[in-house]
Amino acid sequence: MARITASVYTSHVPAIGAALDLGKSQEAYWEPVFKGYEFAKQWEKEQKPDVVFLVFNDHATAFSLEMIPTFAIGTAA
Repeated sequence: MARITASVYTSHVPAIGAALDLGKSQEAYWEPVFKGYEFAKQWEKEQKPDVVFLVFNDHATAFSLEMIPTFAIGTAA
C-alpha cells in the first residue's frame, strides 16, 4: 500500500528559478535562500521516495507569452 511520507512547499517567487538558471545560487544575496532547501534535499536522499509529485512555476521559462495555460502537467523520468 502506498503512503504519503512528506509534503514540502516553497515560495512562488519566479526570481528563485531565474537565479538558479543563471548560476547565482552561491552569491551572497541568494545563498541564504538556497541553503533553506538543504533540509529537503537531504531528506529526499535519505528516504529515497518511489514517486515525487513536483508542482512548480516554470511557466515563465516553459511557455511563450503566446500560450500560457492555466494548468499544465509536465512529466520526466
